[in-house]
Amino acid sequence: MRNGAEGVLLDFDGTLTKPAFDWPAMQREMALPPEVSILDYLAAAPAQEAERVAAILERHEVAAARGAEAMEGARELVAFLERRGAPFGVVTNNARRHVLPMLERIGLSIRVLVTRDIGVWKPDPRHVLAGAEAIGVRPGRCVLLGDGRFDMMAARAAGMVAVHLSAGPGPDCDHRVGTLAEAAGLLGRLLG
Repeated sequence: MRNGAEGVLLDFDGTLTKPAFDWPAMQREMALPPEVSILDYLAAAPAQEAERVAAILERHEVAAARGAEAMEGARELVAFLERRGAPFGVVTNNARRHVLPMLERIGLSIRVLVTRDIGVWKPDPRHVLAGAEAIGVRPGRCVLLGDGRFDMMAARAAGMVAVHLSAGPGPDCDHRVGTLAEAAGLLGRLLG
């Protein structure tokens, strides 16, 4: 899609914020293989095991929320989207109770926030489809900017333009950018 996008969905952790999660430590503590989606595991695990893993996740999310910093260019990207008048929002697998204080602390004003609290999460396309609905844009006219494999999988499955934020190779996507400043330039072209 060129010059046909009408709205933008942004991932949060690792896209708008510098990752503050110690993923390897959390995975080791949970005793889960790295390829396992923690949220999917929680949904399917027996109650006692789910409680154990959820407690570990909560502890790490609280620590990450306290240590999160805005990614370089995050404030400028949000300001750019506001100036353009483009509908945008955040879609994150994080919990609302952790994201709201982080947004306030790092000084980002986001009106539309879709979290895992809706009961589905990336890579399930229903998560990003809920984001598109929340910003009032058809999925085929949405761009999703994220740093993770699950972001790209959800965007592609939902029929959105998938933009991967990465300095190097990564998952299948429509576009790859190395910085949020580069992302703003690309979004400017895609939004027409």
